[in-house]
Amino acid sequence: MPLPTFAVPANAPARTAILNRTQAAARLGLNGPGVDKLVRAGVLGLPIRADDVERLMGRDRLQVTAGELTVLRTDARAEADPTKYPVDNRKWVGFHVQHTDDELAESSLRWWRCDPERVVDNELLAVTVATFPVAVYRILGKADTIVRPDETTPRHAFTGQLLGRIYPGVSTTFSQKTPGHLRSMAEQIMNSVISVVSGGPIGYLEPDMQQ
Repeated sequence: MPLPTFAVPANAPARTAILNRTQAAARLGLNGPGVDKLVRAGVLGLPIRADDVERLMGRDRLQVTAGELTVLRTDARAEADPTKYPVDNRKWVGFHVQHTDDELAESSLRWWRCDPERVVDNELLAVTVATFPVAVYRILGKADTIVRPDETTPRHAFTGQLLGRIYPGVSTTFSQKTPGHLRSMAEQIMNSVISVVSGGPIGYLEPDMQQ
């Protein structure tokens, strides 16, 4: 005899496969523009699938008990403006799940107004879109410094080792070359949400921040 097929219980709630913007925002604890960023970055597709949202739900907010974590709060990718960075030939700024690793490094590791010694000393840099980590780097050093034609404050570029990143379908891949002492930290970062307050894209998650 074949295995039985059971009827769906009469009182079972209907499972919604597709969510609208408001529903996705409510489940993720975001506002509408935050969901828009995730869509434009390819983290969530259109239509917004409940399965993809569920992969992001229920994450703990990352807290630091000692030291600090450098956090890059970036946007969805857009074409780079060559007039702002004449020395730069990158195609994109911001994040998208379809970035190659090289494109991701170009858009994540330069050019930032920050304290470069602090960034290098912190060693780890988390890249986030709407509080959700999309990549994490081990910062190896400062690569260069420029001053944009329309600014007086220097901006800095860094060299880094990619430890983990997300791809389409909210799938996360970690580098097999990640140093052992950083592997669990990279995994915790990529499975959390990170909130920092900063006047610019670069911020720092510190122990005294209220979560």
